[in-house]
Amino acid sequence: MIETRRHHQVFDPNGYHHHTHVVGCGGMGSHIATALIRMGVGRENCPLWLHDHDSYESHNLANQCIDNQAVGIKKVEALEQQLRFIVARAKIQPIPEKVDSETKFSGVVFLCLDDMGERKKIVEHCLEGNRDVKCVIETRMDAETGISFCFNPNNKHHMECWWAYWYPSNQTELAPGCGGPQSIISAIFGTSCLALKQLEIFARKKTRREVPNRIYTDFRYPQTVSERWSVDNKHFWY
Repeated sequence: MIETRRHHQVFDPNGYHHHTHVVGCGGMGSHIATALIRMGVGRENCPLWLHDHDSYESHNLANQCIDNQAVGIKKVEALEQQLRFIVARAKIQPIPEKVDSETKFSGVVFLCLDDMGERKKIVEHCLEGNRDVKCVIETRMDAETGISFCFNPNNKHHMECWWAYWYPSNQTELAPGCGGPQSIISAIFGTSCLALKQLEIFARKKTRREVPNRIYTDFRYPQTVSERWSVDNKHFWY
């Protein structure tokens, strides 16, 4: 198992007891999954699940955490193989299928998808009101903007806030941080960091109350604004 003692004050995998799912193993998901393994996720107490039905293509080499040997292979299978070069005996479960209403989630779920419609379906049919899911972290980005949401899918106000920020896929070109085609590696790294920091705070505080629920970063300046949603209808900005 990988040695993680140097970062236990920030994230201690021994005290983190959640199945952790990465849905979408492309630009964002492949880097987040790699970081999770290096942080110590993928143990008996916190197995890592990879969900994606697609395969890697040659153009993915520009911004996804793969090498040329992964081209043409199912994303979850190729990514699992690469993660095992880091931790050979990691507890990783690849699911090379499209998420549907029958997919079972628990613990922490990272949504790293390009399509807003797919996000909507997964939240509606798999996450909202699912008592087994404790935390959802969802990322959006383009070349100049990164956004990461972190919310409790069983909290009514959190869900109202998240739905207020959802928009149809045909509007993504008009929305900053839309997960559109302008995927550049610097923005992927920046947005991945936002999501991973939300996980660290969630794991360290043992509660969602301390976690920034929405972090918005404009990479052009750079400039970051955070928003915290309470359990009622109040917002806190910082």
